[in-house]
Order: sequence, then C-alpha cells, then structure tokens
Amino acid sequence: MKQNLQNFIAERAEYLAVMYLTRSNDLVIERMKSADYGFDILVTILRDNLPTGRVFGVEVKAQDTAIRNLKDFSLSITQKTTEYLHNVPFPLFLFLFTMEDDKGYYKWLNHVIADSNQVSLQWHSLDENGIRQIVDDVNAWYDAKSHFAA
Repeated sequence: MKQNLQNFIAERAEYLAVMYLTRSNDLVIERMKSADYGFDILVTILRDNLPTGRVFGVEVKAQDTAIRNLKDFSLSITQKTTEYLHNVPFPLFLFLFTMEDDKGYYKWLNHVIADSNQVSLQWHSLDENGIRQIVDDVNAWYDAKSHFAA
C-alpha cells in the first residue's frame, strides 16, 4: 500500500509541474516516459510561437509534508540518476512539491555555469515569477554558450 501512495504522490507532483509550466504560453512540455532515473519533463522554449531549439529538463520530486525551512532541507538523488544527469547537455532543474500545501520550489540541478557565474543553487519558490526566471536563466545559459562558441 505504501508503494501505491508513493506512486500517487510522484504522479501528482508531475501533474503540478506540468500545470505550472503550462501557465506560460512560450513553453512546450513533454512528459518523458522512462524508468525511475533521468528527468521527467522536457521543456522547449518558443519565440513567436516557434521552437527556438532551446530546451531544459525538469526532474520532479515530491514530499508529503510541508517544508518548514528550505535551508535545512536536503534531497538525495540516486547515484544512477546523478551519473545520467551529468551527461545531459542542457540545463536541468529540480522541482520539489509538498503535497500538504501544494507549494513548489526549484533549483538548478546540474550546476551549470551561465555567463561565467554559477547559477544559484538555493531553492526558489515555483510560481509564475519563478517560471519566468527559469526561462530567463535558460536563455542566458544558451546565450553564453553561443558567445563562447563564436
């Protein structure tokens, strides 16, 4: 029974992630069908309703209780997942949802450096401003990547 509850919580968190992401008209969301490793959602950024080629991944995690202090909160990711994510060539974010209050939080997962500054590894609130910030950070990462390639 506990496994069924964990599966329900994980699936509900993915639906919450999709709900947050689909509030933005410039994102296309694709849920990934995979085993319990890798990332859960692939997001494509649009410009003028056309794909830009800029993508980012989202790993979704859930907790059944509210988080009282994000600074003290830690989340473990399996070694298999860590090895897989290390080889992904685009930005990855971790979305964390608490089922008690449906609050969402995010952080840059693969420690990518954008514009010569490490992106903050702190948790941030996942809301409409947070989604805009993620898109801005991803665009800045791609802009920096293009700058270094030129």
